[in-house]
Amino acid sequence: MSKVEKNIKFKLTDLLISEVIVLITSSDDKSLLDKLSTFHHADIAEILEELNFEQATYIIKLLESDKTSEVLMELDEDFREQILKNLSPKEIAEEKLGKKIKADLVLMYDRQINGSSKASKFKAARQKAIAENRLKTTGNVTEIEITESDLADPNVRFDFYTTYWVKLPKPTFGTHFIKLKGGEDKKAIEGVQVIAVIEDSPAHKAGILKNDSINSINNIKVDTPDDLIKVIRLNKGKEVEVTYKRNGQINKVLVAL
Repeated sequence: MSKVEKNIKFKLTDLLISEVIVLITSSDDKSLLDKLSTFHHADIAEILEELNFEQATYIIKLLESDKTSEVLMELDEDFREQILKNLSPKEIAEEKLGKKIKADLVLMYDRQINGSSKASKFKAARQKAIAENRLKTTGNVTEIEITESDLADPNVRFDFYTTYWVKLPKPTFGTHFIKLKGGEDKKAIEGVQVIAVIEDSPAHKAGILKNDSINSINNIKVDTPDDLIKVIRLNKGKEVEVTYKRNGQINKVLVAL
C-alpha cells in the first residue's frame, strides 16, 4: 500500500489566534512553541500581526534566535519597528548573539558609545522640568519632578560585549607542549617539551611535570607535537609507556589514557 502525502496549507483562523492568545495568557510556553513549530516563519509572522504588540513581543522573545530573525523579516515594517521598540538594546543583542552561543555561562554587558553623559542627561531633564513648571515648594525646599521619560534618549547607541565559559572535554593525555630546538646551530633536539600539565589529567596523575621532554610513547619516537598527538589518539583508552627526560635523566612511566 503506497503512502499518500498531503500538502497541508496554513490557514489563519480566529480559532488559531484564540488558541495562541490563551497559551500566551497562561504562560504555557512549551505548548505554544509546540504549536508554532509546525508553521513556517512566514506563517508565524501572519499570526503575530493579528496580535497586539505585547503578545507579539512575547512570542518573539520565546522563539529560537535563528527563527526570530526570519519571522521579523516577514513582518510589516511598521509592525516590526513597534516590536523592536518593545525590546531593550540588551534583549536585541541577546537575540542576535547571546542565544547562539552554546556555553555553560554567558555574560553580556554594554558600553554606551554615543550620546550625553548621565550628568548632562540630568541637567537637561532638570531644565525641561523647570520649563514645564513641574515644581513643588515646601518651605525653603523646591522639588523638581523628573520622570523616567525625561532621561530617555532614543538616539543612544551601545556596544555589547559577551564573555562565555565552556567546560572542555576531559583531555586524553593532558599536556601542552612545544617542539624542542637547539642553540645557535638550530640543530633539533629529540622529543617535545611539556610547557603545562592539566590538573587531574592522565599525565598529571602519572607524575609528568612542566619542562619534561617526552621522547617516545610505547617505544615510538616522537619528535614533533603532531607525532605525540597521533600516537596518543591511536592509543586512547589504553595504557602506554611514556619515556621522558627530566634534568638530564631518562625516565619511564605508565600512563592510562
